[in-house]
Parts: sequence; C-alpha cells; structure tokens
Amino acid sequence: MRRAAVGLAFVTSLGVADAAPWTVTIEGGGEADTNVQRVETGPGLTTHRVDAGVMRLGAKVDRRAKLLGGAYAVVAGFLSRIVANTEASTENVSLLTAELRYLRPIEDRPVSLGLGAIVADAQPITDEIGARTFRNLGADALLVLDSGQGEQASKHLTIGVGVRDFTYKENHDFDWSGPIATGRIDLTLWQPSGGTRSLELAAWLAFEGRYYESTALANACPPGAPPSDSCSAGTSLPRRDRVERIGVELTWTGKVVAAAGYQLTVIDSNSYGQSLIRHKATISATRSLPLALYGTALATLQIDQYPDGLVLKKDTQRSEFTSLDDENRSSLQLRIGRPVSDAWSIEARAAIWRNLGGEMETTFRRASIYAGAVYSR
Repeated sequence: MRRAAVGLAFVTSLGVADAAPWTVTIEGGGEADTNVQRVETGPGLTTHRVDAGVMRLGAKVDRRAKLLGGAYAVVAGFLSRIVANTEASTENVSLLTAELRYLRPIEDRPVSLGLGAIVADAQPITDEIGARTFRNLGADALLVLDSGQGEQASKHLTIGVGVRDFTYKENHDFDWSGPIATGRIDLTLWQPSGGTRSLELAAWLAFEGRYYESTALANACPPGAPPSDSCSAGTSLPRRDRVERIGVELTWTGKVVAAAGYQLTVIDSNSYGQSLIRHKATISATRSLPLALYGTALATLQIDQYPDGLVLKKDTQRSEFTSLDDENRSSLQLRIGRPVSDAWSIEARAAIWRNLGGEMETTFRRASIYAGAVYSR
C-alpha cells in the first residue's frame, strides 16, 4: 500500500502555478477479468473464481492555482465498474474521491505550511452492499521544506500529521479511526545542464494508530492445531493496531523512465491473526516505442509474513477485506498507449496477479486484459 507516499508526492507539485489550472480527464473501456471477486481458493474454502466481462468508466478534474499568497490543488474523480456476470453483481461499484491541499510559504524562507483533506467513498451500484465498499476520511496539517534549485541537488521534505476515519460497509468490525503521521523526502541526486536526464531518490515513512470499534480476538485453538479463525475467542479488550511503513524508490529519467522501490509494512495488532509483516518490491520502466506508441511495464513482488501464523479465514467478508487494494498482490502489468490527437489517446493493459512466497496455503490467481480510450484537456 503506497497511499501515504502518493499523497505526499501530490503535495510536492503545489509550488508550481499552472498557466491552465484546469485539467479534465475521462476514461472508458472494456475488460476481461478471470477473478472479478478477487477471491482465494484452496483447502477449507468454498470460494471459486468467477470470470466476466467488465465495463469501466472514470473521470477526474484537477485544478491548481494561487490563492492568498499560497498555492492550492483540488483533485476529484470517480471510477465505476459494471460486471456482466450476475453472479458477481456486488462488484458493480463506484469509487468517488476528492483531495485538497493548500500550502503557503513563510515569507522568503524555504518553508511552507498548509492543510490537506481526503475523501474516498466506494458505493454499490446495483446491490444494497457492494464488494469491498468503504469510506475513508482524513485531514492533515502539513510542513514542507525546500532546498536547492536549478542544477543544484534539490531537496524536498514533506511532513504531515493528521487523523483518519475508516468505515468498512460490509462488516463494521473493521471500522477504525486514529492518528497518522507521515514523512517523505525527495532528492535530485544528479541532473546535468538541460534537465533531459536525472536521477532522483524518494524515501518515506508513515505511522498509523488504529482504534477499532470491535473487540480483540484471542487464540483459543487447541495446542498443536493449525491457526484458524474458527477457534478464535472474543475478549473484552478493544482492538488496537499499530501500522508502520517505510519505503524507498530510485527513479532514472532519460530515454527510458525506470524506477525501483521497496516498502516494508508492519501491522502490530492485539487481535489474534491480524498482525502482519509485508515486504513489497517494485520495478517499472516506461519508454516510447515505434509507431508513436509508448509502453510501461511494472513488476511487483509481495511477500507476507504472519507473526501469529497464517490464520485461514473461512469468513468471506474477512477474506475480501484483505484485498481492498487492486495491486495488493505480486503482479506483472503491461500498458501500451498511443495518442490519436492532442486530447485523445487509446490504450491497452494486461496484468496477472499471484500470491507468491510467504506463508500462503491458499491460491490467488487473477488475470485481466483491458482496452479503452482516454480524453484529457
């Protein structure tokens, strides 16, 4: 999960006033998906993979401008998916998002203060409750420090402190709220005159305190029995999780834009079976291709470790909760695009997802192929 890092990266763009502050993007297309419900299969599970055609439609509005001596950015959008197979009608979901950032420099110092807010709400389209539907609200106080300009090695540090309130609409045992603290530093390590090539380093860390409305579970499995949620026992203790993330990414920009990154996520929970250590490594490359095409390849390796042992989740709601993020698996993804005018482009995407390594006893298999068009002005 890289939401904290992406949110802070969004802040770094506020210092530039765009001559055309409005950007509108609309995307639509069709997809074939071999596992639209993103379920695991294996011993002890009654789930099965459902393949279906999927229609996707999305739009985004982005505005960046100056205000009261500072700069603000507003990004709002939605993404809807409609699944052709009625067996998976709960997958008909729309995700509505909005993000606001405002930064104001302190006199002539390379320091800016600001505020941020985020809203994300996944809503069902055809069913009363949609798959993985949730609501996430957040607010942050921001501190940004800049150092170095032009051909000098530049530094950009962003620190955020705030709160989050998360609601999981399918099962309110997973609702939580709590504080969050984030930090990100962006460094230009090398950039010769002209700026056509560069080497950049980004590093980030984040902390979340999650205070759940539900109570913690205890291990009530017989001695020597494999971990299972069927033998967990309730307690009177409120559930509390501590989530820590640290990551780093190196990006080369030239004829090819290439990036390699690693993120470690540690979830320490007082509830049985909920603690997790996640290693996630990514490598990507984007470059122009013949026939005015451009291509991007992304490979992700994710390995999960479970301090309590892997607890087999027979409850489909709990299993589904672990896959809120589309990219929350090891994957190989390829994207090919081609502009057809100043505003229109067409693109095709293909991807496969697997659970590799770690302690997984179940199997996750998913593949998709997508073709669509993008309008941006």
